Amino acid sequence: MNPTDQPNDFPQLETERLVLRQLTLDDTDFIYQHFSNPDVYRYLLDDDPVTSRGQAEEIVRFYVDSIGKSYNRWGIVKKAENILIGTCGFHNWNRRDARAEIGYDLSPEFWGQGFMTEVARESLRHAFQGMGLNRVQAIVYPENMPSIRLLEKLGFRKDGLLRQYHRMADVYYDHLLYSLLKEDSTAQ
Repeated sequence: MNPTDQPNDFPQLETERLVLRQLTLDDTDFIYQHFSNPDVYRYLLDDDPVTSRGQAEEIVRFYVDSIGKSYNRWGIVKKAENILIGTCGFHNWNRRDARAEIGYDLSPEFWGQGFMTEVARESLRHAFQGMGLNRVQAIVYPENMPSIRLLEKLGFRKDGLLRQYHRMADVYYDHLLYSLLKEDSTAQ
């Protein structure tokens, strides 16, 4: 099957204030500025910080075409100003077991305004209805209290501690595993 013949598992989504759309190469400058920002990067211990525009372009190219893949990354666009304010998406999509992992980030100037709650609810609705998932999980650094509060507000439950799960600069960091089952979700 040609990838262009496959359905798009990650279509554009929309909320009252936001559009979730696939990243394009035009987003490279935003990705560079966003993922090199120490406030954004503080709890993203699963990869090295972005230090060049070339690295940002590699990230965008990785996500540009998600048809038939087990991952995606939407750009979060604030409708009122038509500007990117963050990213979100799914990875490690296991179709057989109907589960995937959610990830998200937001530019600091937009923190505390309910945007990520709006994004996560729409993403989860799509996960359970559009992707046919039964389980969505999140792996979060224990000191990332805003993310933990968001997950708990959305109904995620803590499954446990992943000891020394990520390594950054030769230091191992514990992470928490959270999950939300379709039967427990209000996002259906």
